[in-house]
Amino acid sequence: MNVAWWCSSTPGQIWTWRYTPFLGVWVVSAALIGGYLFAHRRAGRAVDPKLLRRWVFGVLALFIVSEWPIGQLGVGYFATIGIARYVVYTFIAAPLLLAGLPDWLVLRWFPEGTRRRQALGAATSWPIALLVFNAVLFGTHLPITIDTLKVTQLGSFGVDVLHLGAALIWWWPAMQKVPADNHIEEPLRAFYLFASSVLMFVPAAFLTFSPLPLYGLYELAPPLWLGFDPTSDQQAAGVVMNVGGGLVLWGIIGVLFLRWASQREAEDTQARRTRDAATLARIRALEAVEGDDDAPEATAQRAVRERP
Repeated sequence: MNVAWWCSSTPGQIWTWRYTPFLGVWVVSAALIGGYLFAHRRAGRAVDPKLLRRWVFGVLALFIVSEWPIGQLGVGYFATIGIARYVVYTFIAAPLLLAGLPDWLVLRWFPEGTRRRQALGAATSWPIALLVFNAVLFGTHLPITIDTLKVTQLGSFGVDVLHLGAALIWWWPAMQKVPADNHIEEPLRAFYLFASSVLMFVPAAFLTFSPLPLYGLYELAPPLWLGFDPTSDQQAAGVVMNVGGGLVLWGIIGVLFLRWASQREAEDTQARRTRDAATLARIRALEAVEGDDDAPEATAQRAVRERP
């Protein structure tokens, strides 16, 4: 059994179903889960099962698309699977990881007033986060980047780290719950996420409508059983990025917007009840005052009637 550090392209190597574990994928996944649990134990905090599930699912999503066979197929054989890996990294794993972070752990890692907090605030201001995300999106899907970096394990690992890091920065303003520098709410959040779904169409269009293969890596890969030629594979990759990624992103936008609308409705209902209760209290107070004012007159009238 072969063992490798990370998934990478091996030009000219015929695909086989011989299992090849990627040691780095196992190490990174174990470190993410183990580090999460260790941080709770060190702080003397109980683990929230709901948050832990989100974190574990985020790590599991990374593991599945990075380990053999999906990792190897996506890096060295099919552009379609390579783009699908990007979609999972960006729109599934990253938001799950952020959703699994408890507030106290964020404050522990980035204390108020420290340089780390300042750096986080600078990187996750929403215009900068949007710029970073799209710069990585465009830059890592250029032919020169794919053909240069993905042929080595270190280069392929670097691309995956860039995808996950840019996604975490991009999702942070839209998802972080700690009252902080760059938290954005609806309707700005919907526009923020929508802007990226529009910009994502640009590289997807190049992949979909290019008449010739853009990536030498996938063009020269040995043909596999799916019957895709390099051009068809590239066009399918563009569809996956634009339609698949767009559907996932729009689904998340819809869930976040409905959740926000539900919260606002609950807040409005509570405010209306409080306002109505205050109005009723004022009415009762006025009625009590008027009753007190009428009391002497009523007493005098009774005295006149009872006079012999």
